[in-house]
Amino acid sequence: MQIFQKIYITLVLCFLFPLVNAETETLRLAITTTTENSGLMSVLNPVFEIEQNVKIHVITVGSGQALRLGEQGDVDVLLTHAPEDEKQFIKSGYGLKRYPVMHNDFILVGSSDDPANIKQANSLAEAFNNLLVSRNQFISRGDDSGTHKKELAIWQENNLFPGGEWYEQAGVGMGAVLLLANEQQAYTLTDRGTYLAFRERINLVIHYQDEAFLHNPYHVIAINPENRSHVNNVLAEKYITFITGEKAQRIINDYKYQGEQLFHPEYLQGEVIVEKKSEAVSKNFFLDAMSASFKLIVNFDRSLFYVVWTSLKVSLIAVLIAIIFSLPLGVVVALNNFKGKNFLLACLNTLMALPTVVVGLLLYGILNRQGLLGDLGLLYTPTAMVIGQCVLIIPIIWNLCIAAVKSADPRLAKTCSSLGANYFQRSLIYMSEVRFALIAAVVTGFGRAIGEVGIAMMLGGNIDGYTRTMTTAIALETSKGEFEFALALGFMLLLVAFIVNAVLQQFQSKIR
Repeated sequence: MQIFQKIYITLVLCFLFPLVNAETETLRLAITTTTENSGLMSVLNPVFEIEQNVKIHVITVGSGQALRLGEQGDVDVLLTHAPEDEKQFIKSGYGLKRYPVMHNDFILVGSSDDPANIKQANSLAEAFNNLLVSRNQFISRGDDSGTHKKELAIWQENNLFPGGEWYEQAGVGMGAVLLLANEQQAYTLTDRGTYLAFRERINLVIHYQDEAFLHNPYHVIAINPENRSHVNNVLAEKYITFITGEKAQRIINDYKYQGEQLFHPEYLQGEVIVEKKSEAVSKNFFLDAMSASFKLIVNFDRSLFYVVWTSLKVSLIAVLIAIIFSLPLGVVVALNNFKGKNFLLACLNTLMALPTVVVGLLLYGILNRQGLLGDLGLLYTPTAMVIGQCVLIIPIIWNLCIAAVKSADPRLAKTCSSLGANYFQRSLIYMSEVRFALIAAVVTGFGRAIGEVGIAMMLGGNIDGYTRTMTTAIALETSKGEFEFALALGFMLLLVAFIVNAVLQQFQSKIR
């Protein structure tokens, strides 16, 4: 009984831990991948958090998805760059008013060879017509983002209709698109800020720029509280006042990458000082990334290990809850014959192979503000991730528990009968007999939970310092080109996987 007491105590402590900072007010901010990739928000937002003693939960998506989150009321404020859709958003009553924050511009980049002769074009229409005629590889965002909308607008404005194998729709963020275009030496449309942030990691050059149609403005919008009463409108308005104020505008103006300005503020006047650009240093990418990743681990980098802790915390809580449900149900199903048992086993076997993105999609529909449980405000919280992982691993642990109990020595039933054991005592005897197999089932469930990415991304929102796990952080940092941090997380995930499999192998050897 002591082991069960320890499990319940651990479960209670794990649930209480997230409540430590429950009194800190939070603001949910949806931003685009272009601003995330630039690194600007990691400099800008902490200033507001300190001033207001609040926490900003940043959800990084394309502009189209950000506006949909605003419609549903799943966020409090938006920072997007899709002007026409923003106007429609305000007109439809979902947002109060949009305020200009900053701008940069879009540029057309590609390999230095320029096989489509874009540099020879005298207009934007001619440049895109050259792409269509030459049929050289072009990577489109294809994700309903502001950049994707701008690209589609350019094609439509000039009555051009792209399609075919040369026109590839990636469906990922801007940083990932630049990396993909670099691998294929293809053309793509990008915002200048993300290009400058990635310039030292890619071999793409600018072929067309400086045209009015390529202007890229960013606006901040507070969600209308009349339609979504649960949104934090007071804090959203404070954030708007901050980001359009002099302090934030100076931060935007002064934020540079290797001496070059990424964004230009809308409210701050004055001459922009461009510093001398530093020379690129030749380096061995893989060896340098490996070395930097090990330094992060050895130096116990706080942000790195917080991500690791979040992953472990969420997965352990999910496993503990799954044990409470799966273990007794597994024993009941294994020791009893009842109508529909074969159907139940077939369902459990099917659910064991359930893709994580399917679980994430179904629960997203239930937990978002327009869903069945939307009023609980669970989306983009660790609780939502725990729920998702429970749905994922309960069938796995349940099925393996059934198999474990059924594999017990057949003579055990006669022993229980001869001892006059009641049903509860009989269940405990069986569990004790196959305890190593039951532990192996639990370890398998934990391994499945700790390594999944779809549920964590869709239900957790990949919020820094709150719902960011090892798998989602690896995906994000790779798309940003921060391979050192991604590699360090990869090594930590491999270490966890090794420990899990070592424990599993140990218990399996004892079963034999």
